[in-house]
Amino acid sequence: MLSERQQKIIRLLQQHQDGLTGEELSKRIGVSSRTIRTDVKNTSTTLESKGARIHSDTRSGYTLEIFDTNLFRKLTDQMPGIYIGSMDDRVAFILQKFLQGALENKPLTQQQLANDLFISLSTLKNSLKEAAKKLAVYDLEFRTYKTQGMQISGNEAKLRYFLAEYCSDRKETNAIAKEDFYRQLFKTIDLDAVEKIILRVITAYEIRLTDMAVQNLLIHIAIAMKRANQENYMVYTVSQTKMMEKTKEFEVAASIFEEIYREMSIDVATSEVYYLTQHLMTSKKYMDVDDAALDRTIEMVKKILLVINENVSIDFSKDEVLIQWLALHLKTSIPRMRFQMNIRNDVLEVIKSEYPLAFQIAVIASHYLETQENITVNENEIGYIAVHFGAALSRMDIKNDACVKRALLVCATGIGTAVLLRTCLEENFKSRIKIVDTIPGYQLEQRIIDDVDMVITTVPIKHIQSDKIILIQHLLNQNELQLLQQKFFSPQTNAGTEIETFFHKDCFNTGLQFKTKEDILEFLTEQLKSKNFMNDEAKASVFEREEASPTEIGNLVAIPHPIYNDPPVSSIAVLILDKPIMWDEHHVQLVFLISIAKSQFKLWETIFLKLFKYLVQDNGVKEILHDANYEAFIKNFKKQFS
Repeated sequence: MLSERQQKIIRLLQQHQDGLTGEELSKRIGVSSRTIRTDVKNTSTTLESKGARIHSDTRSGYTLEIFDTNLFRKLTDQMPGIYIGSMDDRVAFILQKFLQGALENKPLTQQQLANDLFISLSTLKNSLKEAAKKLAVYDLEFRTYKTQGMQISGNEAKLRYFLAEYCSDRKETNAIAKEDFYRQLFKTIDLDAVEKIILRVITAYEIRLTDMAVQNLLIHIAIAMKRANQENYMVYTVSQTKMMEKTKEFEVAASIFEEIYREMSIDVATSEVYYLTQHLMTSKKYMDVDDAALDRTIEMVKKILLVINENVSIDFSKDEVLIQWLALHLKTSIPRMRFQMNIRNDVLEVIKSEYPLAFQIAVIASHYLETQENITVNENEIGYIAVHFGAALSRMDIKNDACVKRALLVCATGIGTAVLLRTCLEENFKSRIKIVDTIPGYQLEQRIIDDVDMVITTVPIKHIQSDKIILIQHLLNQNELQLLQQKFFSPQTNAGTEIETFFHKDCFNTGLQFKTKEDILEFLTEQLKSKNFMNDEAKASVFEREEASPTEIGNLVAIPHPIYNDPPVSSIAVLILDKPIMWDEHHVQLVFLISIAKSQFKLWETIFLKLFKYLVQDNGVKEILHDANYEAFIKNFKKQFS
């Protein structure tokens, strides 16, 4: 049997794969170097039969070699504590401990945590800072009580939301198994019995929920039972409770808690019935929706589409798929927003950077929702709305592409490759492309090229030069598909031709410095106003857009723009700061204020994506900061359209 010191040695060597000297181990464990040498020798002897061994050399000190992972895991599974090898894992472990403390009303001391993690107090303090940042996202914080230790403090609803998020998040892979954690967290509650009650009640009320929704509901009920047992209750206004009492979900929630009391003799306060009602009402996982309520939401969606058409001249009113699915989404998301329940959007940054037009349209839709429904739509919700508009824009592009591209395939490897290429092209471009023929490379002539829109070849063509020829080396991977899309189906040619009309030399600002993003937006909007490129309403809209969702895109760049705008001339004002400032969560040194006329709004996405590619992906920021003048920028940026 390993002693406590020997176990600490193993844990420390697990954490420090590059090795630790005897002196370092002695300081961490609090014994002499001589004692460490004895402990290491005895530990190594034991480990040989457990799938591991300890090596020693003068340069690295002691290192741990694991030669049989399964055998070694059997040993470590019997050891207290947990292997925490990275900052992320330490933060996760700390949050786990504090969440457990929140449910059991038990504070934690820093010394307890440091001992559990086998780290020093100074290392723990750094980890606590990172854990505090994660709590801050939910408006929660660590609060210290003089003699007892620390606990999570904040609004009850937000604390419960954080608990639920942490328990249900099974996508993260670190040292802590989240599902096992919540089973351990609620070990005093028979979760299987509660789950059976949930299924029995929702079946009786003919409510269909997805499996994930049932699991999430189970977690919320368990949280309610634990928090209420510690006399931590939810608070609702009279109007909220009256509204909930009229719903079918209230009956379901009440029935679930009545059954829990009848079978398990666990009683809860009435406020927990409202809490469960709230989550039933706002679940995104309903598989059926009330027809009358859906009809009302459909009418609201149609009004939203009218507002969008008025502002950006894109007509979605004939897209029944968009109308139906957006209505279904809003049917469940609007109640969630009324209760100010946050929802995480793991793909938000991807949506903002890769589908900017859809996101901008979603901002307009969200602004309308806020005024009509008296709610606040946060950027995570905007992102989910943008997904629907992104799909609609894709459908629109296909329908509006009246000119079917004629393609010729040039293959050297036989009919199998040709069939595979044809299938892939037709699957990705559908009715937008027509394969007219497949020929070997030696048969390709200029007259044949002149008769088609593109030549897709798997072999290099050396005897003819043409912009229509595209060499495919990987049987159409994503990069090659994107190349075809951009070269033959995107409106970038128009944008490239008009590029100099968007950027004005007298709106290209260098050698200036501001303290805040508000100061920057004030300067740039006033500059565009002074040249009649923007009015007061559009200026105010720039600030509204920034409040809805920060426009920083990374790599020292921000691209602010208004929600509503119809200037007589499209323009982009540029500001290159002498030094970066903190924008929202990132530093920014280059700012591009985009103001696009309604008639050119479809080019907005092309301009944004080209800016994103040039500045962020191709690191054009370095180029601009090195040579901050208008002519050099235009010359370099125009290369994105060639």
